[in-house]
Amino acid sequence: MQEIFQPQISICQWCGYPNYIIWVHGHGQCSVCGYNIDECCKGEICEQPTEQNLTEEEKEKFETKNTY
Repeated sequence: MQEIFQPQISICQWCGYPNYIIWVHGHGQCSVCGYNIDECCKGEICEQPTEQNLTEEEKEKFETKNTY
């Protein structure tokens, strides 16, 4: 038997109405007023590659690319 997705209803902090979150271009917005409920970027940063977080294979590729 196939499971049916049941979206959760929440209360919008902006308009106060019960709503569903609608996902648009990576952010969630209220289905009633369109207020941005869940931002697409909450301050996350891309971790720059360093020697400590690269595998041996990645280090070799990095070194061969950056040799003049």
